[in-house]
Amino acid sequence: MRGQSSTEFLILVAGILLTATSLLYLGLENNELSTVLQAARDGTENAIATIEIKYECSVNIDNLSFDEGNIIISVILRSAAPENNCEIDLRDNFIKGTIKGCALNYIQNAISGHVSITSPIKTAFHTYNVLVNIKEVTK
Repeated sequence: MRGQSSTEFLILVAGILLTATSLLYLGLENNELSTVLQAARDGTENAIATIEIKYECSVNIDNLSFDEGNIIISVILRSAAPENNCEIDLRDNFIKGTIKGCALNYIQNAISGHVSITSPIKTAFHTYNVLVNIKEVTK
């Protein structure tokens, strides 16, 4: 009878360890995704501060989402570009590039602890890329 209870105890402990290990794996994946999204938001806010100071336009984060490896950052751009700059060139090249670059830097730093711009960023759970959408609002 003692041998049987020891075997049952070992099976019970093995089941508990298996369950705890699988839940830990799921928790690590969710933690990584939360960390990456927060890093993308921080990088976007840093880029927005640079853009607002340099071009005196107002940029706000509208939405930040994750879809199949893509972090989609949607921003709202208010007020026109200065007369000496082409508005489309400013929006497509400088604003999108600055936001994407800063977001990737912050994500890389959050994941690995160092900054190097590589797109996309690969981890154990996902491959992250950043897409920037700009919605222009005029008065």
